[in-house]
Amino acid sequence: MTYAMNRFLPFAFCAAFAPAGLGAAEAASLQASPVLIELRQNSPSATVQIRNTGQAPIAVQTRVYRWTQQNGEESLEETDDLAASPPLTTLQPGTTYSVRLVQVNRSPVTQEQAFRVLVDELPDPNRQQSGTIAIVVRHSIPVFLLAEETRPAQVNWAIGTRNGRLVLRATNTGDRRVRLSNVSVKLAGGQNVSFGSGLLGYALAGSTMEWMSPGRFNGAAGAGATISATTDRGAITGQAAGLR
Repeated sequence: MTYAMNRFLPFAFCAAFAPAGLGAAEAASLQASPVLIELRQNSPSATVQIRNTGQAPIAVQTRVYRWTQQNGEESLEETDDLAASPPLTTLQPGTTYSVRLVQVNRSPVTQEQAFRVLVDELPDPNRQQSGTIAIVVRHSIPVFLLAEETRPAQVNWAIGTRNGRLVLRATNTGDRRVRLSNVSVKLAGGQNVSFGSGLLGYALAGSTMEWMSPGRFNGAAGAGATISATTDRGAITGQAAGLR
């Protein structure tokens, strides 16, 4: 199975399952940590801690997907290279449980591999009451399998317009991902366009990713723009080519 990811998917989000217009929501109670995991060839396993902070038992499902970016879009695909054990568990109130991530395919990698661990609270129909909304939580944790020797991330930028929005493309020719936040574009004419003050997303190793500006863009965009961003390795700036 393959499905597209929301580009602005946070590490955790809530979804409500109930008819619209009902009363107050029941508080979400599932926590998961850490927020990022790195695996190495000589250390091929890790642990995800899940905790029930509520007052009722909750059923939790943990799944692992390969995370890819192609043609400016990202998707999650089923994988047998990394497994979560156990995939299903029931957490009693106030308890913490460890889910083990194990690298099944131990073949050496020459470029960093990306995965996502999805930790889902499963809805319990027996707990839904009239006038309430049952809130279920999903935690999406990035997991990176590191290669022994890699080239650092190297980002090539391009900008253009599409459907009245400014489009920013990042092509990472390195062997390691880059995490992008506080991204802004200064166009050749002097106009500044912000892509937000927080996390924009990742450009995975050997991949291309695109983002659209949050608001409408009425100007012209092409070569000569300067991109500024904060990464997991410090601030960077770069010149953008025109988007083809």
